[in-house]
Order: sequence, then C-alpha cells, then structure tokens
Amino acid sequence: MSDAIRTLAHLHAALLLALLGTAPATAQQRPLTGQMLGEQPPPPPPAPPVTPAPVVVPVAVTPAPVALALPPRPQLGDTTRALLQLQASGERAGKPHTVLGDQASRSYARYLNSFDHPIPEYLEYSVRKDVASEGGE
Repeated sequence: MSDAIRTLAHLHAALLLALLGTAPATAQQRPLTGQMLGEQPPPPPPAPPVTPAPVVVPVAVTPAPVALALPPRPQLGDTTRALLQLQASGERAGKPHTVLGDQASRSYARYLNSFDHPIPEYLEYSVRKDVASEGGE
C-alpha cells in the first residue's frame, strides 16, 4: 500500500473511533403545560455517568470497494401509468356523490330526451377562427 492510502486509512479509523467513543447526549426539554399555570416544572433527571470507550488501534486497514445502489431514474410516463393503475384499482376511491331525487329525475329526463333528436351530420353555422381578434384588443 502506498503512504497516502495508509495515511487515509489511519485517519478514517481514527475518525471512526472518535465518533464511536463519544456518548450520545440526550436533550431534556421541559413540558410547556406547567409554565402556563404558573407551576414550577420538576427538575430534569440527572445525566448518566459517561464511561470512555476503549481505544482499539487497527493493525492493517484495507479499503473495501463501496458500491452505491442508486434508485432507478423514473422513465417518461411512469407517473401517468401509476395514476391510471391507481384509478383502475379503486384502491383510493373517493366518496360517491349522491344527487337529490328531483335533480336526478330532471337530469335523467334530459338524457332520455337527447335521443329524440338525430345528431346532425353538418351544423348550420361554423365557428370563426378569428374570434380572438375582435374582442381581445
């Protein structure tokens, strides 16, 4: 091993030991309810004694190859497919909206009356393409 890699391995091991040797500090926050009533909150419990961890010096450290598992990138259409699948499954269906009796009967009658008139093949009037230029200025 070269000197640079050996030095880096020793620094890595020393940093790891330094981080593992420190005991986690627990923060104690006082409750807010007693302060609002004018009461004094109880004192926090005493902190447990901290014992230092034994220092272990590694003899030889070989850097292991690190393989990062990156999540797959979303492809074009993945979101749409997921939403359509969710819609088709009915898993997150909304509440059904009920229509009142009078409104439902009028709506159904209008639906039935729509079959009395044939669908025209051509309309008697057409929509002009320059409608936006008249009122939009």
